[in-house]
Amino acid sequence: MASPSETKTWETSFNNSVLADSTQGGNAFFSARKRLLGIKNLLTDSGTFSTPWIVTDSTNSVDAPVGSDQWDDEGDLVWRDDGTGAAARSWIRLKQAAISPTFEVLIICEEDSVNNDGKQISVWTSQIGFSGGSTTSNPSAADQRQIRHSTNFGYWGSGGVNVTYNSQTHVWMSSDGECTRVLITINSNVTGFWIFDVPKNPATGWTSPYFAAIQGTSDVTTNMCTYSLFYDSANALSYFGGQNVSLYFSGEGFGSAAAGEHLPGRGNQLNDDFSASDMGLHSLTSTFRGRQGEVFDLRWGFANSDDGMGRYFPDDTSKTSIQLGDMIFPWDGTTVMKTS
Repeated sequence: MASPSETKTWETSFNNSVLADSTQGGNAFFSARKRLLGIKNLLTDSGTFSTPWIVTDSTNSVDAPVGSDQWDDEGDLVWRDDGTGAAARSWIRLKQAAISPTFEVLIICEEDSVNNDGKQISVWTSQIGFSGGSTTSNPSAADQRQIRHSTNFGYWGSGGVNVTYNSQTHVWMSSDGECTRVLITINSNVTGFWIFDVPKNPATGWTSPYFAAIQGTSDVTTNMCTYSLFYDSANALSYFGGQNVSLYFSGEGFGSAAAGEHLPGRGNQLNDDFSASDMGLHSLTSTFRGRQGEVFDLRWGFANSDDGMGRYFPDDTSKTSIQLGDMIFPWDGTTVMKTS
């Protein structure tokens, strides 16, 4: 197929490896800390990205927050177990003014049970920015929206606790800073998918529009870029009009499912065309129902394709797109993607 033309200019950093640490007895916590620290370092890398994220505050669980980045190495990431009250924990605030002037993401190192260190985190967004917080309490905001939680806190792509796997982190960021996507691949699956975006063509009345999602798994055999998680379920999240709102990644469909779910496999039987469907944003949230916009340069492919983890197209040397799971992402045309 001919590759779709992109609206944004994409700056990327692919194949950022975190190797399994056999010296730690195969416990994935030590790799997970490196992986999360690596994501922070990538998002704030002004040498790679024209409009990087900026750290507005943080704590390493020991030093009080003073408006600076205290996540210098993996030892600065300390987890709090849910139920332990005012125990020390690490957190960090990241600002992206291209989404809205004071937009922030808050990442907190905490999970829902003991012995899960690194497997879960709590993630929040705010359009007005967070304030407060200490080594034993979290910052807050009047419009805070929890983006990731499972029970209380969320799998984010760490790959579990007691496993030994290498991982790769891949980042797409638009040059204007409006769109950020992070993929974590382990064992040839997307075990973590992060997105913080401004919508394309937002509906009139949606002021300061944004949406965000983090989907992750505690194992290494499940893919996060799927129709079931984003077309069939409203897992893209936002905050508008004083309430939490949820959105579907919509697309072409017929009958009772998406076109790509009806037509799994390699593509069109007449010409092997591996076609793609643009993503829309639809909501069923009360007072927010309707088509609310589109997703920049992210498309649906065919479900359950035998090329679903790393088929480049068009089928020539340009390789400007890649399918990962059920989704099609822009590609740089030269890098060979590593998925484990």
